[in-house]
Amino acid sequence: MTRSGKSGIVELPKHVHRVTKRRKKGPETVYTFYTKFRNQKHAWPSIALPEPLDQDFSHRLAICEALDRDEKGFLLDGKRLPELGEKNFWPEATAAMEAYIRRGREGIKDFKAMVEAFQDERNPIWSELSKSTRRGYTASGTLIKEVWGNKLPADLTTVDAQEAIDALGDTPATANQFRAFLSRLMSWGVPRGYCTFNPIEKTEKIPGGEPWVPWPNWAFEILFEHAPFHLQMIAMSAFFTGQRQGDVIAMVKPKVGETTIAVKAQKTKKTVWIPIHSAYRKWIDRVPNNDSVLLHAGSRTKSYKTADGFRTEWQKLMDKDQFKRFRDERIVFHGLRKNAVINLLEVGCTENQVGAICNMSAQMVQHYGKEVALRSLARDAMKLMESRWSEIEPAAFRNRNGT
Repeated sequence: MTRSGKSGIVELPKHVHRVTKRRKKGPETVYTFYTKFRNQKHAWPSIALPEPLDQDFSHRLAICEALDRDEKGFLLDGKRLPELGEKNFWPEATAAMEAYIRRGREGIKDFKAMVEAFQDERNPIWSELSKSTRRGYTASGTLIKEVWGNKLPADLTTVDAQEAIDALGDTPATANQFRAFLSRLMSWGVPRGYCTFNPIEKTEKIPGGEPWVPWPNWAFEILFEHAPFHLQMIAMSAFFTGQRQGDVIAMVKPKVGETTIAVKAQKTKKTVWIPIHSAYRKWIDRVPNNDSVLLHAGSRTKSYKTADGFRTEWQKLMDKDQFKRFRDERIVFHGLRKNAVINLLEVGCTENQVGAICNMSAQMVQHYGKEVALRSLARDAMKLMESRWSEIEPAAFRNRNGT
């Protein structure tokens, strides 16, 4: 492509064009721009460049050619850049370009390299994670590459990490998942030479990061009235067994007379054998007969091929007008797991017993059962106060009440 300029014919690289501004009084001014997809609906914003004969022209053109763009703005090899008009656009773009060039050589140990190595399918730690965990971790990994891609993990401080976590504080669940992934990533990076310690261990979670609550009675009433049986059945399996959504979907149908149901957890790879509660057995017996070995059927299929199929169907149910209260009060499927833990603790099960059924660590059982523990402590405290009331009752109370 050629353009005629004041100095004559100039051969311009692809996507580069020049604009001449003429003033009524004064000399002409020629500007050089890089505009990808020019004159098209999805055209990029024009990026100002030095004059073609300027010594910085080739360097900045190379940066432009390495750029990508999405709805949020420009990226360079995954690194999110500032807005085009900001003064630090070119300094950060230059740093990202230098890191991109270094990355082509062996031995680079920046965040982008670490995230990509950790999320490689050949890494068993990554490949053995459940699909839902990987989905969340992938989003966190993308964010890390965008923000810190060309920085070194060895330079990350606890203060830096906490600032990044706090910046996501408007969505506690996202912030805490980001923290969990970053901590796991840094721990993985220590013995592999990316860093010398994990600075995330001393960071704090964002309060309110657990968005689910146990289902109240009204939620079950709405479900039983407005949901089809096969979705009610899946909810009941979660309620009686305390298993994760993906593990519930993959449950094998127990045979007639069997008193336990085996569940292999996708997340932990452990198998648990759950005794079938008599009330749950009544639900199982209502499941229509078919030749599928799986317990739960879809609306149009004998079974769900993936948990994503169920999630799509469940979300359509939750979007209906009858389930508006679910949306308003943030009642979600995972809350049924909390119902199961609370019910087992309420009837006196130990934390180990609860963990054996719900496939959950003792620490997580304690986390889920905080409310139960507090209620139990409060009841015990009031019983003790009742039994020794005569020792502490103020005399004025006795005189007034005649006790």
